[in-house]
Amino acid sequence: MTDTTIRKSIFVAADPETVWAHLTDAKLLGTWFHPAKADLVEGQEFTLVSAKDGERMCYGSVQTATPHSHMKWAFSVGPLNGRMTDVDWHLTPIQGGTRLTLEHHGLLDSAEAVGLLYALDKGWHGFLGALYAQVA
Repeated sequence: MTDTTIRKSIFVAADPETVWAHLTDAKLLGTWFHPAKADLVEGQEFTLVSAKDGERMCYGSVQTATPHSHMKWAFSVGPLNGRMTDVDWHLTPIQGGTRLTLEHHGLLDSAEAVGLLYALDKGWHGFLGALYAQVA
């Protein structure tokens, strides 16, 4: 069993400040990911809920937040059964926009976990596509 990391990047025609707002503002998170009960702030726990019924979808805490460049979450979702993983968000300014890179660390590469790994990879792919459409 080894540790596996999901890495994905998108390039968006929006400045890092705009992308940052979509990662931290409770209402904006709900436009591409899941609504948050409160804005995401360094050192604070967060809960993201279903837009359909308000049930908890995922939760964790903001470990670090360097505005407009990097944020790190301790993160769990139902199928992880309370096991915390890490999600790093890196925002890099580029000509005319921002490169946003997600790294989801701490996912186990085992026979039991392979289905979850693929589901999370597919989920992040879809959510980043929705973010791209939202801010581009």
